[in-house]
Amino acid sequence: MLRTALKTLEAQLHEQQMVLGSLKAICLEQEREIAKKVEHIDSLRRVIGEMNGDAPNDRRSKKQRNSANDASNSAAQRIREMAKAILREAGRPMTQRAIKVKMDEIGFVIESEKPVELIRIYLNRAKDEFRRIGDEGYVALD
Repeated sequence: MLRTALKTLEAQLHEQQMVLGSLKAICLEQEREIAKKVEHIDSLRRVIGEMNGDAPNDRRSKKQRNSANDASNSAAQRIREMAKAILREAGRPMTQRAIKVKMDEIGFVIESEKPVELIRIYLNRAKDEFRRIGDEGYVALD
């Protein structure tokens, strides 16, 4: 009787794990679609701004512009959000290179000549969101 109960519980656990895996995949897909839409909206806003003459007279330094981009729903934020989802799903520390490989697998594109370096920079800047665990890589802090 105990063996039957054990097999039933194991089957239920397996089913729940399968459902959870499916839900995680759906969440990653939704996050990717959201990131694409945000990028499209940003692009449209830039075009509209240029049409209205709101553009190129920006005399702020490169660092100030990057900080402003980081504060909005920028590429930096999208990269951090995707990395956070990947780390949550993995349930273990991952290096920035492993995070990039996973991003490639799910179709998340980083427009950069050095995307792995960009991931490292953005994760290191977000000390309240990520922590580096020695050579093991990063973990999400939520």
